[in-house]
Amino acid sequence: MSAAGFAPETFAFLKSLKDNNAKDWFDAHKADYQRFVKKPSDLFRSEVARKLAELTGHEIVSKQFRINRDLRFSKDKTPYNTHIRMAFWPNGGAFEGRDAQPPSFFLSVEPDHIRFGTGCMAFSKPALGSYLQALETGKGEEIERLLDQLNSEGFDRSEPDLAKVPRGFPKDNQFADLARHKGLAVWKSIEDTDQLIGDAAPTFMVSAWNPTLPFWQWLADILKPVYAM
Repeated sequence: MSAAGFAPETFAFLKSLKDNNAKDWFDAHKADYQRFVKKPSDLFRSEVARKLAELTGHEIVSKQFRINRDLRFSKDKTPYNTHIRMAFWPNGGAFEGRDAQPPSFFLSVEPDHIRFGTGCMAFSKPALGSYLQALETGKGEEIERLLDQLNSEGFDRSEPDLAKVPRGFPKDNQFADLARHKGLAVWKSIEDTDQLIGDAAPTFMVSAWNPTLPFWQWLADILKPVYAM
């Protein structure tokens, strides 16, 4: 197995788990999970974090999300996630679970494709204030230009969270649509999972994120007072 990337067996395991999403099956294949998912994920994350640090100029930390699903509020009671999800963000920024994230790089390794993104899926309350202030004080044009450029390169913008602009934000502001976001990220999918197999996988992944660096930097700049990055 590669020291830094995944193996074909990684995707075979995820596909089998999708077809056999039950505790008995998982327990019987736990050694495969450790060998083909957990161990290579740890090595991959470490190398990606190192390369992202070179790209961004910030020390990068990361996390991998649990394979076990949170079933408390879900009608779907299948016990396991059938993907590998991880996030990378600057050291010094607090990652607050589902509630808020500092400007981050996200990756979801699915059984049959790769989904990756950059941004903040949810702003903390102070971060949202900084974001809205930036839109009001002349920085909206820059972020709109960056988002349009990424769209031309195949990245999708996250959908607005609000039907109307938040209270206190001028309704006639030219960036009112951007003000409807409670988080802002861009996303792209790649069908070729072979790109994450082998030693070149971390380099490929960081290269895939590279076009989003100006967008990430815009968010990092306006949210620096909040996250002390």
